[in-house]
Amino acid sequence: MNEIMYDPENCGKEIINSRGKKVEIRKYHMTEEEMLKKREIWEEDIKDVSSKIRKKAGFIFFNPYRKGIYYYQIKSLFLLGCNEWHNLSDIIKELSKLMSSEIIVRNNVEMTMWEVFRNRSYQHNARKSKDFLGKVQENMVFFQRLSMLHPSGYKLRQVCSAIDIKRVTKKGFVNGLYFYRLSTYSDMDKAFPIRDYTEYELSRNERKYINYKFIGRIISGDKDIFRGILQ
Repeated sequence: MNEIMYDPENCGKEIINSRGKKVEIRKYHMTEEEMLKKREIWEEDIKDVSSKIRKKAGFIFFNPYRKGIYYYQIKSLFLLGCNEWHNLSDIIKELSKLMSSEIIVRNNVEMTMWEVFRNRSYQHNARKSKDFLGKVQENMVFFQRLSMLHPSGYKLRQVCSAIDIKRVTKKGFVNGLYFYRLSTYSDMDKAFPIRDYTEYELSRNERKYINYKFIGRIISGDKDIFRGILQ
């Protein structure tokens, strides 16, 4: 059974989730007014960015998130170049540079946003603790979610964009290398995330990554699945 994609019209309605519990569909989309406001904030933020970088993104795209780790991860990919693959190392360098320029005050102590993020990412008592690298990678997966109850990436779809993830086999890297891409489109109907395994050798246990419920496209060496349908 395929996942049902989030629809703003269903916001506030109650449904039964996979655990049999009644839950309310929360708001994950932007209203027209919110979109106008966020576009203004974005345009002001990138006013000094070169026309070459802006042109790669197209005229529809703007960053739909409020300023925080989501915002800066998307901005990092934008500055590195939309519609191009970038490795995690380059993304982290750009991300740390951006967030290190933002100062916040906590308990009368000045810290950069990057310091706060790095310190907060590792929670000593958490059941599944992640370092800051793991958190950044986890967020990339969140950006790909368009399902009805947890559509963390729906705002990206509203601005005709999506986050793509590519996994590549490389000697010496047990889990392979990951690359990420901020793809922009001419209309919302084309804006679906991609998981690309064409350059990665999936083991038998890793075939679970070929998920027919994924709302987007999954490409492997022998399969091309779009929204649960084999192409």
